[in-house]
Amino acid sequence: MTIDPQLADWYARLGREFGPLPDPLPATRRKRYEDITTLLQVPAPASVTVRDLTLPLAGRSIAARLYHPGGGAGEGAGADGKAGGDAHGATGASAGSSAGGKPGLLVFYHGGGWVTGSLQTHHGLCLGLVAQSGVAVVSVDYRLAPEHAYPAPCEDAYDALVWLAAHADELGCDARRIAVGGDSAGAHLAAVAALSARDRRGPTLVLQWLIYPTIEPDFSLPSQIAFAAGPGLTGADMDWFWRQFLGGSLECPDYRASPARAASLAGLPPAYVLVAELDPLRDEGERYAARLREAGVAVTCERAAGMTHGFARLFPVCEAAALHMDGAAAALKEGLA
Repeated sequence: MTIDPQLADWYARLGREFGPLPDPLPATRRKRYEDITTLLQVPAPASVTVRDLTLPLAGRSIAARLYHPGGGAGEGAGADGKAGGDAHGATGASAGSSAGGKPGLLVFYHGGGWVTGSLQTHHGLCLGLVAQSGVAVVSVDYRLAPEHAYPAPCEDAYDALVWLAAHADELGCDARRIAVGGDSAGAHLAAVAALSARDRRGPTLVLQWLIYPTIEPDFSLPSQIAFAAGPGLTGADMDWFWRQFLGGSLECPDYRASPARAASLAGLPPAYVLVAELDPLRDEGERYAARLREAGVAVTCERAAGMTHGFARLFPVCEAAALHMDGAAAALKEGLA
């Protein structure tokens, strides 16, 4: 198992430009994550329009961002555009559109260990995904731990899904073709939202799109041991993130804390799971995919060779990462066809 040379160069660059994290405080980690994002800018695809939203949920409002292929509900509004998107292989508006002309919708939750990340850190990823798949994406700016620990991010994820499903038509999307997805902790929230939709008789989903998902705080898994020191994400990082999310303890029986703790995974929508070969989270993602399959869920599970945790955002600096995300976009397109 060898790291992709371009990823190795990327980590060397981060070491030169940023050095070690001075402290593990949430504010410090958030700033570092945002600062790194500025190194990943590429031109935005002309085929994608962007609109900022405010979702009025029970007792609070949260921000979101709609990425629409080729106009429609996306025209005119625009995010700040500081972070660019993926221009490779853009397919335009028709790729994910139904016969009625409206694209399917991916409700997307960003990664960052429930503590870091924002609409902006995943702006480029969402732009590229829409250009590649022709599917519309709404990125949800859920509340972050530790200020808003479990279950707040989970409730934001589900309530946002419910609101977006109810308003899909006016957003220019096909309400019959809705998926949930995300990367890392965002994939955790997507899995939780799918379970909640099943158990609360919520929106009907056609796909779970899970990129190197965070599923359970099991540090005894072989990949957790093999890659405890990185490259990139470390075991110590994940222990810290889990404790911020869960308020200090790693013990919680609720599947909103750990989807692996659900009594049953039957009746969930089909899943696409993409894990990174050199990632502490690899084994928990593959184990969750196997459990879904055992429960009768249709699953496609792929392992990205030479990749580390976080590669989905690194397509501007790594050709292999871009190719893996091309495949993930194709899976999204097929799942919402």
